[in-house]
Amino acid sequence: MRGRNVATLIGLNALIACALIGAAGLWLMPTPLPALAVLDVAQLYQSKESQIAAVLVKPDASEAERAAALHEAAGFGTEMGTLLQTLPGECRCIVLARGAVISAEPALPDLTPSVRRRLGL
Repeated sequence: MRGRNVATLIGLNALIACALIGAAGLWLMPTPLPALAVLDVAQLYQSKESQIAAVLVKPDASEAERAAALHEAAGFGTEMGTLLQTLPGECRCIVLARGAVISAEPALPDLTPSVRRRLGL
């Protein structure tokens, strides 16, 4: 009987010790760094500018096509603003402007190609 009580106490102490060590580990563990990605906003605006300019300088473009291109250019800023607000939630990362990263070859994922496809550029 006495051996059974000792074994129970040892087991209970081991469980309590494991729980305390686990809680301390979670409490003292450093928070993981957030994921980072880059986006070349200037390149996206230049691509859109080139796309609109191609329609505007096209000699056989109608006035309706030119007006539609100007309307599309006016709405691009709003579209980019909405995209920049939703992009961090979609990729679960912090999005940095490409110009803010001081490195010739950053080791961060580049979201520019996927955003270019989404915008039809």
